[in-house]
Amino acid sequence: MYEIDDPDLQKEKCYTTIGKLPPFVDPQQPPVKKCPFSSISKHPFVHSTSLILPKEIYDSVWDSISSRIQTPQYAKVIMPLSVLVERDFFNCYIKIGDILLISEGRSGVDNVYTLHNGVLRLELDKNSFERAGLDGKPIRSGGRKHVKERYAVEINLRLPSMLHGKKGFERIVWAFKNVLTTSVTWLFCDLTPSPTYSEEDAPIKKHYPQILQCTPEVNILGSITVPPLFLSGLETGTGLEFLHETCDEIQEWLGLVFLNSPRVHANDTIDPYLSRYAPPNQDECRPVDLVRISWEGLLPSAWITQLFAFTLRKFTFGLSKTDGWFALTSLALGREAVESKDGYTVLIQPLNKEPTGIQQSETSAAGERPQHQFICWEYAGGSSYD
Repeated sequence: MYEIDDPDLQKEKCYTTIGKLPPFVDPQQPPVKKCPFSSISKHPFVHSTSLILPKEIYDSVWDSISSRIQTPQYAKVIMPLSVLVERDFFNCYIKIGDILLISEGRSGVDNVYTLHNGVLRLELDKNSFERAGLDGKPIRSGGRKHVKERYAVEINLRLPSMLHGKKGFERIVWAFKNVLTTSVTWLFCDLTPSPTYSEEDAPIKKHYPQILQCTPEVNILGSITVPPLFLSGLETGTGLEFLHETCDEIQEWLGLVFLNSPRVHANDTIDPYLSRYAPPNQDECRPVDLVRISWEGLLPSAWITQLFAFTLRKFTFGLSKTDGWFALTSLALGREAVESKDGYTVLIQPLNKEPTGIQQSETSAAGERPQHQFICWEYAGGSSYD
């Protein structure tokens, strides 16, 4: 006997993308198929989001940004899976409306369910899968020993054939009412422009939902050692060999800033024997007062896209300073035991301020809008079986 192991199983990956944003981004119709907006859209289940801004910029633009975005809210509710196919709930929230649902449980261990864009995904153990009699496929286990076989079932509930009385749909209803009968705790988010959680005629009302709001928490981080964030001269020639290292160093620094680590504070006096960390390009660093704004809860990708787009718009049109920058990070609720999508970080870099930048003067003379450069890091986990 020999062990079949997956060489990628133990590796946590980070996919880095560098590019330029369009000169104009409409917050109502953002380019969701282009990075970094595509990275935001690929993570529908986010449990925390944070935004880092220089305090000077926060004081001048945040009131305007916060007035344009709604405070996200969601509900915590206990109900069985069969509620999703009840006539009122099914027609109101799935066929006509748009909701986000995620159940309690651990991927790779428990039976867990999600609903996104009308597609219901069930992760089931072998016994539940065989008893339910639904079409599915095995879930990748990474070749690990002593891991019980599990199956994924995906059902597009918005197909024209998904109607009460249809043979295929009634088969799903039977499985939910006779096999997958356990009541579980769900996080429920109504994605429609005017969500209804507590109205008397709302189908969710009879399940006594607990309404929760994601109120922003503002933290003044104080004076932080900020390295140069514009990647000048790294895109061509010999600079390519330093690009990977520079991106990794900036990502590490941003991670410490989001954690409010003492190592990035300008007045840090840690003994080098205890910590040898130093910000990238330490000789060119300067102290800057930073602000961190955080949200926690079930945050839909559409809301995060709005937050990002409105913040970007203020940076493009509302600031006269060219050294403005901001960073956004989101941590996702992993729903896959192997190769789960864990989150992302997006850094909007300051505009090129080099005195030799002839292109900038030509752009200004032509009346063109400046284009910000960005770096996007996407995180993919290894395995949750260990």
